[in-house]
Amino acid sequence: MGQLPFTEIFKGGKEGRQYIFESAAGVFTKKGYHKTTVEEIAAAIGVSKGTIYYYFKNKEELYLAIIREGIDLFHEQLAKAAQSPAGPQDKIRKLIRGHFIFCEKEKDLVFLFLKELGSTDFSREILADMLAKCLQVFRNVLEEGIAKKVFRPVNPEIITSALFGMLTITAFHYLSYSRGIPLELASLALEDIFFNGICR
Repeated sequence: MGQLPFTEIFKGGKEGRQYIFESAAGVFTKKGYHKTTVEEIAAAIGVSKGTIYYYFKNKEELYLAIIREGIDLFHEQLAKAAQSPAGPQDKIRKLIRGHFIFCEKEKDLVFLFLKELGSTDFSREILADMLAKCLQVFRNVLEEGIAKKVFRPVNPEIITSALFGMLTITAFHYLSYSRGIPLELASLALEDIFFNGICR
C-alpha cells in the first residue's frame, strides 16, 4: 500500500486502520512483539503516537487486530477458491495457488504468523485457533474428493496438515531465498508433487 495522506489516516475510517495494520506488521516482524514500541510504529507510519491510540487502545490490541485481520483475509481468499464450481482436483490447485499469492502479497503478515507459531507469546493460541478454520477449507475439499472417488480414501486430517505444512514451508523458502524463481513455477511444482508424487 502506498503512503496514505494524513487526512485519510486521521479520518478514523477503514482505510486509515488498514494502513496502520500493514505498516505495523512490518515493524513487528522485524523486532517482535515485546521489543516493538508504539513510538516505533508511529515513526514508521509518519504520524504521532496519539494517532495510533486513536484507533487502538494499546499495543496488544493493535497486534491482535493484525493477527485477526490477516487470518480473516487469508481465509476469505481460500474460501473463495473452494467455492468455485470446479471439481475437487481443480479446487486443490486453486487453493495451492491462492496460498502462494497471499504469501507473496502479504509477506510481512506471513513472516509474523510463522514467528508467532514458533513462540510462546499470548497470541500463539489465538493464531492457532484461527488458522484451524483455514485448514478446514483444505480438509473440506479433500473430503469432497474422497466422497466423489476422485481421491483415494486417505486420512483427510493427516493429508490436510501435510499439504498445508508443505505449502507454508515452501512459501517461506520462496519468500526468503527464491532468487528469482517464478511464483507460478513453485505452485506448479507443489501441485505435481501432491497429485503425482516423485516416484517414476
